[in-house]
Amino acid sequence: MFLSENDLILFSGDSITDGNRVKKMDCNHIMGHGYQYIISAELALKNASRMPRFANKGYSGATMEDLLAKWQADVIDNSPTVLSILAGVNDGYFGYLRGLSVEETDLKYKKSLSEAIEITQKKLGKIRIIICEPFYFPLGEQAFSDRRIPHPECEEPMENFGMEKDCSHVAFRVEATERIRLSAKETAEKYGCVFVPLYNRFSEEIQKSRAEYFLWDGTHPTVAGHMLIAEEWLKANNI
Repeated sequence: MFLSENDLILFSGDSITDGNRVKKMDCNHIMGHGYQYIISAELALKNASRMPRFANKGYSGATMEDLLAKWQADVIDNSPTVLSILAGVNDGYFGYLRGLSVEETDLKYKKSLSEAIEITQKKLGKIRIIICEPFYFPLGEQAFSDRRIPHPECEEPMENFGMEKDCSHVAFRVEATERIRLSAKETAEKYGCVFVPLYNRFSEEIQKSRAEYFLWDGTHPTVAGHMLIAEEWLKANNI
């Protein structure tokens, strides 16, 4: 991807994109950690002579509807030339918590994503929009009793980490995410956006390894998982 000094690549999404980014001007941590950092690092170095810019507008816990509520300030006002969206896994979870049906959850996601794209294309004109496929891989009890992750345990243990006592949401989230990821692809095709397939690649790699080696809690990627997303993103954009 050839980038010029006029280009701004903006990443929108939930906690996977947020990556614990700082909200102040600290260029050492401003992109957070994760796939968006890997992609930005690759593109920034390759295009350094032309000095393109990068922005992270991910929010932990955000649904697509939550992102849409901030769309004017986060996306339109920044006028990116490339926009990448990865959202949907929280839509399934909050759909369950709010008592919605799977169908209602999917429709709410699709409606919000479509509206975000329509607003962007109307107000920013020619812009490259990239839709990343949402994913969710629930972990079994073995993953918590015999964890295999690509790093040692941290100095400070995470409270309440382990199998949830109430797993009634899992089946709902699996079905909802299945529909949402199909809606993401359909919406990308409808509006002429680039689609980044992720679910099948995760499935293939997990078969060779363990789910938690890529998604340590079934949702959030490890270093291996973020690298997988970055590779597929770059491949989908012919980089």
